[in-house]
Amino acid sequence: MIPWLCVINFSIEIDGAGSLKDRRQVVRSLLDKIHRRFNASCADLGPEDSWGRADIAVSCVGSSHQEIETRAQRICSFAERSENEGEFILLDMKHEVFSYGDF
Repeated sequence: MIPWLCVINFSIEIDGAGSLKDRRQVVRSLLDKIHRRFNASCADLGPEDSWGRADIAVSCVGSSHQEIETRAQRICSFAERSENEGEFILLDMKHEVFSYGDF
């Protein structure tokens, strides 16, 4: 079986963040929601010294290209819907799905 992987990167601008604590609260909430809903690994890539911006990575693994592509589309749609809640503005988002080779 060939494992399929997906990596999603997106950048957000956090409206009204007056401190790193404000930034962490928004980012942590988003990462926790993605992790729980989609069983995906998530990471805050920084920049650590910026209050109003965050770069986020999400990854997941599955057994078929279609399964992973569908999950990636759902995660991207979730991020877009979350933007409408008003805590952040989605600046950029891209994803890539690829196979890892035979084991």
